[in-house]
Formats: sequence, structure tokens, C-alpha cells
Amino acid sequence: MSTKTPAESVIELGEEVNKGAIRQIVWDYIEKNDLVEFPRPCYRRIPNVKGAATAAEKMTSLDEFKKAQTVKINPDKPQENARFLTLEADKTLLVPTPRLRTGLFNKIVPPEGCNKDILRICATTQGVREHSEPIGLDTKIKVDLVVIGSVAVTKTGLRIGKGEGYADMEYAMMRSMEAVDENTVIITTVHDTQVVDFPESLIEDHDVVVDYIITPTEIIKCNRTRKNPSGIIWSKITPEKLRRVPILRKLLKREEAEGKDVTLKEGAPPPEIKTEDEGEESDRNYQRRPFYRRTRGGPRRPYNRRPRRDRNSENDTDGKGDIRDESEREAKSGDEENQRPRRQQQPRRRRFNRRRRNTSENKENEEPRSGDERRNRRSVGESDGADNDEGKSGDEGKPRRRRPQPQRRRFRPNNRRSEGDENEDQQGQSPRRRRGPPRTPIPTIFVGSVQRSVRVSELKSKIREKNVNPLRVIWNGAKCYALLQFPKMNEMEAAFDTLQDFEMNGKKLKIEISNRVKQYIDEEQNKGDGEAQVAVEDQAEN
Repeated sequence: MSTKTPAESVIELGEEVNKGAIRQIVWDYIEKNDLVEFPRPCYRRIPNVKGAATAAEKMTSLDEFKKAQTVKINPDKPQENARFLTLEADKTLLVPTPRLRTGLFNKIVPPEGCNKDILRICATTQGVREHSEPIGLDTKIKVDLVVIGSVAVTKTGLRIGKGEGYADMEYAMMRSMEAVDENTVIITTVHDTQVVDFPESLIEDHDVVVDYIITPTEIIKCNRTRKNPSGIIWSKITPEKLRRVPILRKLLKREEAEGKDVTLKEGAPPPEIKTEDEGEESDRNYQRRPFYRRTRGGPRRPYNRRPRRDRNSENDTDGKGDIRDESEREAKSGDEENQRPRRQQQPRRRRFNRRRRNTSENKENEEPRSGDERRNRRSVGESDGADNDEGKSGDEGKPRRRRPQPQRRRFRPNNRRSEGDENEDQQGQSPRRRRGPPRTPIPTIFVGSVQRSVRVSELKSKIREKNVNPLRVIWNGAKCYALLQFPKMNEMEAAFDTLQDFEMNGKKLKIEISNRVKQYIDEEQNKGDGEAQVAVEDQAEN
């Protein structure tokens, strides 16, 4: 566990401070001190810190949130509860496409008459895919509030993200489509340890600054003096980023038509912009990379491509695709053969693994041979493809075939037999026996009525909060249940009592002992009752 807070560690860096070092300090601290939940590890992510849901609830108390009609919230896990509360407040929710792969925004459209459970599903990444409508650059919308995540932030509103620049790019696109302006309020929800102090010189022109910082314990209003970007700064965009973001290419084409400077980073000119259909087709072709195979003794070749033809091959073809006459090729290459020796190609050895058929004709024609006679015939070369002319039979050139071998018997280590087993062995069948007493079932608790949006890591963390530590968790999210296995019966019974009235996301889960364990417990009780009754009868007789 680290004792120094990120704020103290950043101060110790002094002049060597940079964005990458600050990110690493924050990630290391919250990971080592177990301040983060699923997904883990939190590196290269907006960390889903503990208390993120509490910070989202504090956001609803702001007047800016109450007055807002349309709210844009990033798709990261720590802002999931903020998305749910926005839908619950009956506001329009816009969620960006992750990494802007297929578009700009998704407008969440919950089903009519849905309850809180459905709204929670709509707030997840799965719900964004299933209950949303795409919003493009040409759509006229007005965003009243923007909620983003951060890795580190100062009390003056300076923000550092995970380092990929998508939150800054999304804001710049909204400025280009006039969905937001300089007065639009920007909020970030973080943990208290993510609030650090770093110099303003680290912030560049394309970076977004925030107006409010909300932690699980307080709300910080930033009196920012720095302005946010008014659009995409093309000199910061690389050609690789332009290729990976289709919506960015469309925006570049539109601004280039308006006469704006769209020179990319390092002075690279804007590439040739294809139409929308061609661009999507090129993206699909780029993702369809060949799966490589390694040929024996040769270079790697992709499976979905045909091997190259050897340039030195003499099998030239005409326009119709017919192979030329062999005599023409010999006449053409006659002089070359005289000049340089030609490598003699060895015939390829073929292996035949077919077994000789045991037919009646072969049995009649086959002469019985002893082992010594077969060895002598093989050494002299009488048979089976030897090179001596005297030993060649009428079947010249035929492959040697193997004789069928008798089927081996399987060894059975169980030598114990009873009277009934002898009859079964004569029929060639014997039932499998279970040795020893019947196995005791593993103590297992059934957890049912689990929502589809719940992940197994969330279930594990909630269970550990109640000091329940199962031996293993068998997860079946598709059927909405999980099994908790324990090493001993008493531990299972204690966990069963602890997990009564267990809830997740406001829904009570079904906690039961598994059917096999119930059956085993009932059998043991009946067995004990029977033994007790027999003991009472014996005592009465005596």
C-alpha cells in the first residue's frame, strides 16, 4: 500500500513533471490502494474508482443539471450511474460512440413504460447498442451539459485524460456543429485522490478544461480562466488518427470545402477523401487482415491469398490461358541448357498408409511365410519395390502395402469378479463400477435473479463487502444466475445466513442452497433418524 498521495508525488517530481508521469502516479496509487472497481487493472483507462456512483448522485443537486434538457456523458464505466440518473430525470442523453469508430453520438431511447431496471440497462454499453439512435454531424442539437471522466484534475479546472484525446475531439466536434459554445458547463466526476496540482504549461490548445469537479465528498467549482477549443485543430491530427476515425474524415471534407486550413500534423497534406460508401468499404477491408500460415521450409503466407507464381517458371501461358506446347519450350530454352547446368529434380517420395484389404482372394494366393523367410526375401530384394530386376514381380511400381495387424485387447486392471461378472464378460460387456462410498457434494449456494447488465466482477466485489469469500464462483450471466462454492458445509451455511436480503442495483437476488446439497442433507438426516429408531428398538427389546 502506498502512503504518499498522488498530490504529494506530483510535487516531488518538480520540473520533470509531465502528463505521462502524472497518469502513472494516479493509476499506481488507486490500484495499489484498492480504490478502483471493475474493470481492472485501471491502467490506460478512466478509472472506475470507488464512490463514482456517489459523485454522480451529488451531480443531480446542481442547478445546471436541473435546468439542462440535453446532457452528453462519456461512455466510460465510472459515469454509468450518471447516465442512469440522467435517464431517470427524463432528460435527453447523448453518449459518444466508443473511440468514434462508427459515428459521433448515440441518442438513448428507452422503451415506453420501462422501469428502473430497464433504465439501468440502457445506461450500460449494452443498452447503448440496443436502445439508441445515431446522431451525425448534420443533426441540429443543443447540448446543455457535458459530463466527462478524468485521470487527474486541478482545482482550477485543468484536466488530464487517459491520453488518447477522444474527449477533447468530441468537444471540438460539438463546437464545429454548434451544439455547444464557450458557456456550456463541463463537469468531471473523480475520486478525491485524483485532485492534484500541476503547472498550466502542460495543457495544450486542444485540451478541454472543466467548470465543476465532483468527488464522493465535495463539489468543487473551478473559476477557470482558460478558454476551451473552438473546433478541431487539424495541425494536431495525425494521418493515422484520421484513417481510424471515419466521422473525422467527413468533418475534414466539409471544412476543406469551406476553405479552412486542414493541414495535418507535421505538415502532412490531407489525404484524398473518398465518398462515404467507399470510406466504409476501405475500413472493412483494413480490418479484414489475412491470417498467416507458415509453409514447411518456406516463408509465411496468408490463408486468404493464393501463393505467388515463381517468376523463373517456364510454364508460360497465352491470352487464353492454355499452356504452350512442350516442344516450343524445349526449343526456346535449348541454348540456356548448354550454358548452365540444370538442377535435376528428385522425384517426390510418396507414403502410402493404406492397409491391405483382407479379402478371400488374397488369402488364397498368399503363401505362408516364416519370419526368417520374409527377412531373407526383403534383403535379397524379391519383393516390395526393391531395385533388383530379378526380384521384381509383375506388380512393378505398385506401392508396398501393410498387412492388417490383429486388434489388441484392452487390459483391465480390475481383477475382482463376482458370479454375475462372468456372464457379462462372455457377452463382451461389463458395467462401470464406482469404488468407495458416494462422493459428498461440494457445498454450493445458488444466486439467482441476477440482472444481465451485472458483471461477475461486480458480484464478487459486492460479496466480498459482506465478508463472504467463496472457494470459486461459477458464472452464467446468460441465464442470470451464479453458483458460489465453499470448502466446508459450515462456511456455506454461514454465508447463506449472511447473504439473506442480498441486493444488487436495487433488486433483491434469490439466495438458495443448491438442490444436490439439499438432497444430500435430507438423506443424511433420514439416515440418522433411521439409525436412532433402530437403536431405540434394540434398547426396548433388551
